[in-house]
Amino acid sequence: MRVSLFRKLFLCLFISSVLVAIGMGLLINSSFKEGFQRFINQEEILKVELLAEKLSAYYSEQYGWTRLVESPHVFASMLQQLGEIPPPRGRGHTGPNRVADSAKPAVPLDKPSSVFIPLGMRVNLVSLANEPLLGAPENLRSLPNDFRIEKVAVNYKGEQVGWITVIQSLSLSSALAESFLHSQTRNIIFITLATLVVSLVFASGLVGYLLKPLKALHRGAESVQQGDLDHYIHFRGNDEVTDVIHAFNHLVVNLKQQEQMREQWLSDISHELRTPLAVLRSELEALIDGIRQPEPRYIESLHHQVLNLTKLVEELRVLSIVDMAGSHAIVAEPLELCDLLIPCLERYEARLKQKQIVLHQPKEVCKPMMVDGEREKIEQVVSNLLENSYRYTDAGGHIWVSLELHEHQVVLVIEDSAPGVTDEALPRLFERLYRVDQSRNREHGGSGLGLAICKSIIEAHHGQIYAAHSEWGGVKMIVTFPRQG
Repeated sequence: MRVSLFRKLFLCLFISSVLVAIGMGLLINSSFKEGFQRFINQEEILKVELLAEKLSAYYSEQYGWTRLVESPHVFASMLQQLGEIPPPRGRGHTGPNRVADSAKPAVPLDKPSSVFIPLGMRVNLVSLANEPLLGAPENLRSLPNDFRIEKVAVNYKGEQVGWITVIQSLSLSSALAESFLHSQTRNIIFITLATLVVSLVFASGLVGYLLKPLKALHRGAESVQQGDLDHYIHFRGNDEVTDVIHAFNHLVVNLKQQEQMREQWLSDISHELRTPLAVLRSELEALIDGIRQPEPRYIESLHHQVLNLTKLVEELRVLSIVDMAGSHAIVAEPLELCDLLIPCLERYEARLKQKQIVLHQPKEVCKPMMVDGEREKIEQVVSNLLENSYRYTDAGGHIWVSLELHEHQVVLVIEDSAPGVTDEALPRLFERLYRVDQSRNREHGGSGLGLAICKSIIEAHHGQIYAAHSEWGGVKMIVTFPRQG
């Protein structure tokens, strides 16, 4: 089953939102419950502190707390003023003794925490010796786990004379407080659900926004697949997806350029083959029709055209092999460029002398320079460059060959004297089947593939080749190889 990227991202965002919302709801509810109970306990402490101030007036330096203990209705009256003491239990009179009885808790502390126990029933007056004086001392002896005892000092003339202990619950026990808590819990649940709905809408919109460039990229890829190389994606942004879109646009531009180059390449090949084939056809038809006799000069002309065709086809074959295989077409081995260069130069010395061209090769710079490469391919590059200089250098000119050792590369330089090429033609020398006008053209027998083959071979060796103007008026070819290791 295919699950779309939209569903995957949407589910991830939505599930994350659900987990976050539920977690926040639980944490808020728990925190609110603890905080609310803490607030209630603090309010009770404030009331007990006021009670401690009032009780200090009933302390006697001579009798201590005796008079207050003998008058429990006074303590009970103070507890009633706290506002949480229930009315007297049972029937009968409402005299002092009845009021005193009201100071005793109606509900023991071992009842469930859901049962509310008024503050007045959780307050005790204790001496400095921790002896219960007034209140419900039995609650101090059987304190449940969810209750704690807080003490408030009673001072008389700046000296502590006793304690007021208040038993406080660690969990909500007031019916009103629990009702308020339940109301807040419902609100939290409602807010959580509302947050989930908003998250649902937001996640849907966010995923749609995030997938918008990917959908555009998908449409663009389909258009390119159908052959539309003019389809570009216009999208603004500054993230990784935008980088992919820019890379796609560059890819489309490169594909369009490659397609144009392929069409031009096929057109140029057709043109290059058509000319010698037309000559062959016309000469053969002349022989067949008896217009010409099969004389040696006509046969030599036919042979010359066949050799040109053979050379062109071979150069096309080499170029296609290097282009298709790239660096995989190279069987690399450690090579010493100086040892490889000298035999190539020696093979051209006789031809150069016939044309009165002087070859300059300073011996002192030809020192061991190791590179990784295929000997046959590099020899072909050197031969093509020397052949190029031989053909296009005027008689009586000069050719300079040198090797330079740099930190990370070895540089081979071959430059010649006049004639040169124009600034416009210089960067096009390595284009396939390109020939410059004037002196460097077809009359010298070149196919226009030699430098293109050199470029492909050098790039397959992870090197570079480029042309520049020579200070001697010709062309300067610069070839760089990575140093071994």
